[in-house]
Amino acid sequence: MVTLLGTLSLWLTLFFSISQFFSLKKNQSLKIIKICVIGLLIFSLISFFTLMYAYIVSDFSVLNVFQNSHSTKPLIYKISAVWGNHEGSMLLWILVLTIFNFFIFKFYNKENFIFISKTLETQAFITFGFILFTILTSNPFEETIKVHADGLGFNPILQDPALAIHPPLLYFGYVGFSAVFSMSIATLSLENNQKIAWYNYIKPFAVIAWTFLSIGIALGSLWAYYELGWGGWWFWDPVENASFMPWLLGTALLHSLIIVEKRKSLQTWALLLGILTFLLSMVGTFLVRSGILTSVHTFALDPSRGLYILLFIALIGTYSLILFASKSKRYFDNNYFAFFSKEGSILVNNILMAVVCSTVLLGTIYPLIVEAFTNNKISVGEPYYNSTVIPIIIPAILVMGIGPILGWKKEKKYEILKKILPSIFLTIIPTFFIFMIYQSLSFIGVIGILLSFWIISNNLMMLIQKNKKYHKGMIIAHLGVGLLILGITGSSVWQKENVSKMKIKDTVNIEKYNIVFDKIEESVGPNYVAIKGNFLVYDKERNIITKLKPENRFYHVENNFTTEASIHTNLLRDLYIVLGAGNINDGWIVRIYYNPLVIWIWIGAIIIFLGGITSANINLKKLKTFDQ
Repeated sequence: MVTLLGTLSLWLTLFFSISQFFSLKKNQSLKIIKICVIGLLIFSLISFFTLMYAYIVSDFSVLNVFQNSHSTKPLIYKISAVWGNHEGSMLLWILVLTIFNFFIFKFYNKENFIFISKTLETQAFITFGFILFTILTSNPFEETIKVHADGLGFNPILQDPALAIHPPLLYFGYVGFSAVFSMSIATLSLENNQKIAWYNYIKPFAVIAWTFLSIGIALGSLWAYYELGWGGWWFWDPVENASFMPWLLGTALLHSLIIVEKRKSLQTWALLLGILTFLLSMVGTFLVRSGILTSVHTFALDPSRGLYILLFIALIGTYSLILFASKSKRYFDNNYFAFFSKEGSILVNNILMAVVCSTVLLGTIYPLIVEAFTNNKISVGEPYYNSTVIPIIIPAILVMGIGPILGWKKEKKYEILKKILPSIFLTIIPTFFIFMIYQSLSFIGVIGILLSFWIISNNLMMLIQKNKKYHKGMIIAHLGVGLLILGITGSSVWQKENVSKMKIKDTVNIEKYNIVFDKIEESVGPNYVAIKGNFLVYDKERNIITKLKPENRFYHVENNFTTEASIHTNLLRDLYIVLGAGNINDGWIVRIYYNPLVIWIWIGAIIIFLGGITSANINLKKLKTFDQ
């Protein structure tokens, strides 16, 4: 019954996506379009929650459930397993597409009828492509030949609260840019006599997509930090890069839309960014699902599925870029910007973001190209990205700190200096105290801390002034970026590591702490058994600071071991312990990390998210006022 209902609802989503596309092509009535939009949303919801029901009740007659679940698994991980595999994640992707499709429809009025119709037409085609892909290659409702008593389980490292919500948030980012793409296509498709403030419609969707992509990336990074047990939060993994690249272009797009809105300049550039950002989101989908990458983030699949996505990207990309080349001239302007102005700073930042994105794209796809043509495997890792990306990011951050302070058009250098003097003072003082605390100087450390407090101080000044010309959501998001840079710098420059073999009652020292291996004990979880280490952490005065209890877990169904780090956090540092392999006679391999300021990465990400939500709310209210 589950497979029948799920398959039928999936086919009906395909039917309504086709119906929506052709209804719009033939200029059908708004009532017919509404039926198609609502039908598409309803049946995508039914198909998604049908699969979720199959997981909750452990219906192992469904092949997807059999391959990715087990009756002993906790409920939260039964639910998150729905999107923790390729087939289920495609249902989530389709559902998010139909949700954005529905909200685009809600903006219909007499003035924008042609624009919204063309947007929905493009959105229907994109939705059709992904539904067809799911039905032909990735049907989540395929039945097992033999009904098994239990399932094969679920990847243990994905059984985690952060990973339970990371994919939905990330998908709202990826797929949210489909609305931006569709609106960009609709704008380019308008006739010369059809004038509309298209940027007012694109901006809230761009802000929403960027905001959810930001928090999705942050949650994935947090998961990698405490789950993978290597003491870091970013590895320049190709799949991490796949989400970072559209984030970079999305950042450039948001800032470009500010200029478009205020000065009616950079319209062609903003439209191009709207197209490229979603195309890069689809490239990320291809990298994850093609089977050409080896990563903890990928779905290991046969390349034929990746080929479909690659052809679909090629089709959409070719059409959109040809349309842009032929129709973008009427949005071109000859306005020139003064360097020391708000628009000048945004333009410089846009260029730098585009260069960083191109650099990351080259490092991600170059090894794949080399392997395809020579059959030789090469790796591009942290040294390449650090040596190429950091020198470009530094001036971008510097400009980001001063840009919001500048006025539109040219501003006198004396006035600029007058504005930034308090921020310079507020930057130097906390930077001095940070280096007094950590007592270690390095070029990157000095630059990173100065830049972080530069951004924080500038945006705090703007918040204190409560000047209405400053966008509150933008200020909050920029403040979050400053805190993020503070955490990135501290954890990268001053991290310390101690790897040793420890027996019970052994002591090791790291930074200002003595850590004693007190005892080892066994524990039993809902679907695993574990060896748990007990470590006592003392300061130099022999006062006990905390007890840390890292685990080494064995999941019997999956026949897999995982490590669970134990972390003690305060505002200045993390103490991070991982228990490795070993035994009572020889001891255990213990990895201990001292990670300064890392908490500010996650605090910064939350503040960025809050700033994005605030900005999205402001832009949606503005759009409603504009429509009225």
